[in-house]
Amino acid sequence: MIPSKIDSVFIEITTDFKGVIKRVNAGGFAEKEFIVNESIFFVCPFLIGTLEALPLDEFFSMEGMIITSNSIEFNVDVELFRSKKSISVLIHDRTKVYRFVEQLNQSRNDVFFAKREISEKNKELARLRKVADKANEEKTRFLAMMSHEVRNPLTAILGYTDMISEEPLGDKAKEYIGYLTSAGENLKVIVNDILDLSRIEAGKLELVSEEINIKEIVNNCFVNYKNQQKDKVVVLDLVVSSAISDIVFGDSVRVTQVLSNLLSNALKFTKKGSVSLEVELVYAGKKTTEICFKIVDTGRGMTVEQTAKIFEEYQQNELNDNRVFGGAGLGLSIVKRLVEAMNGTISVFSELNVGSTFSVEIPFKKYIEQQSKSGLSRINLEKMSLKGMRILIVDDDLLNQKITSHFLKKKDVTVVVFNNGLEALEELDNQSFDVVLLDINMPGITGEELIQRKSSFKKNNNTAFIALTGNATQKDRGNYLSLGFSDVIFKPFKSDELIEKISVFFNKF
Repeated sequence: MIPSKIDSVFIEITTDFKGVIKRVNAGGFAEKEFIVNESIFFVCPFLIGTLEALPLDEFFSMEGMIITSNSIEFNVDVELFRSKKSISVLIHDRTKVYRFVEQLNQSRNDVFFAKREISEKNKELARLRKVADKANEEKTRFLAMMSHEVRNPLTAILGYTDMISEEPLGDKAKEYIGYLTSAGENLKVIVNDILDLSRIEAGKLELVSEEINIKEIVNNCFVNYKNQQKDKVVVLDLVVSSAISDIVFGDSVRVTQVLSNLLSNALKFTKKGSVSLEVELVYAGKKTTEICFKIVDTGRGMTVEQTAKIFEEYQQNELNDNRVFGGAGLGLSIVKRLVEAMNGTISVFSELNVGSTFSVEIPFKKYIEQQSKSGLSRINLEKMSLKGMRILIVDDDLLNQKITSHFLKKKDVTVVVFNNGLEALEELDNQSFDVVLLDINMPGITGEELIQRKSSFKKNNNTAFIALTGNATQKDRGNYLSLGFSDVIFKPFKSDELIEKISVFFNKF
């Protein structure tokens, strides 16, 4: 006895050579359609012509055929066998199998098309990434070029305001010079912020690890802003924990940039009360130390909503902030990214009309005396005399020439000035100098081309050459040092920075 489940999925029929059904031997699949003495072709029209052509005593198979029963289509496989007297027809219901195969094929097709679509999208993404990378490179190149062009006149603005402030002035003139200096410093911050943002977005922000004195950095920032702070109503305080090591390994430029932005921001929005810079030791291990810098002010403060978005780019909490206080709204965004790049954290707590506290925690590698490579003692600029030193300035910008010469002549330095590299070539062969200050972008012979001829200078092949440039990235600095420059000074520079750089080489001579 055949089980009902099996009986319902097949039927075995015997026909004559003309396809007339003689009997139903077994099975119950579509049995109502197969009637004895009726033609099998009514149900299986695909057998027309096939039965007559069947070879004798050999099995013949047909797969994927379709028959209809009770108006329902079924997928079937058919096996045929022709003997000398009759033809045996075995029909298997494969509807579920073919349906599953169809679904499997559909899924396979879907996967194929999905893969092809993903592949096409990946190609498109790769193309768009190249376009974006090229656009970023162009933007960075454009910003670097504009930075260079802005830094030259900015050097003149800041230099001449410094020079004018040394002259006898009336109260109104002093006030105006103070405003001009403040505007120049704000412009310098904006230029630096825009370039840093561009480098961060392009993933090209460069950090250095060198010996730095945290207390000295903090004190310099504090003194700088204390000297600028003319409003006696606001008190500027500095508190540094004695537990903090003098020397650690880190990036002094970036630490200074973070503190300067935060101090500037605090002073900008504090009308009365105090602004304090507090430096505390968070953790001291065998290899690392973590330091917290807190900038606390009694300014206007912020709401919870304002605090939540204060680190966003171009964020100004009030519509007229940019008009009243200046800035591009990039400072705190840059600070956050710089702190994160140094593996640190920044947080803010603020209360409206009470004040704000910005907390920055940065880990530093601990200083180990054997690791010190510089071997240079720190120079006391007040005690260092440059009298008798001979310095050559090669710069095509007349205003920059006068400013640099002014800074040096105040230190009793003998200064020789040339407008371009071609004019300086003969002098470098015939006259000895202690230091050569060399602008990079000049007509005729550039500073880069001139430094490459250094070994041919009879009297100055061992002289220190310092690059003066508005190309203010660490990559630029590395390129100039590799060309043979002893050091690099980025424009705009202050007189203290210039004298300190030169003093290092004067000390060596």
